[in-house]
Amino acid sequence: MHKVTRVFLGASSVLSNGTVYSRVGTTCVAMVAHAFHIPVLICCEAYKFHERVQLDSICSNELGDPDMISKVTGRQELNHLDNWAEDENLQLLNLIYDTTPNDYVSLIVTDYGMVIHARLGEVG
Repeated sequence: MHKVTRVFLGASSVLSNGTVYSRVGTTCVAMVAHAFHIPVLICCEAYKFHERVQLDSICSNELGDPDMISKVTGRQELNHLDNWAEDENLQLLNLIYDTTPNDYVSLIVTDYGMVIHARLGEVG
């Protein structure tokens, strides 16, 4: 991060409270950039702006195949989750999207121009 000057991320949608809804992992990248005081720019078409509000990644999300996160390709010694489906006390959750709070976003770039995103609810 010491050599990074800006972080560009895509978005599946931007919600009315400024939350960015995007592929899982987006929030982690935005949080690290924010911690290093690096601007985070979100690229999102204007038709993806949505009136919905979502505060977490759990309530409305798509689920992926749990086997995708239980297998580590090329690492046979990492087999802690082999036969996970047989353990009645274990359920794997493979979320497809996460929500990035507007505090971690500096600017949204759309097909109509840029939205300064100090706090999207305050600046339009």
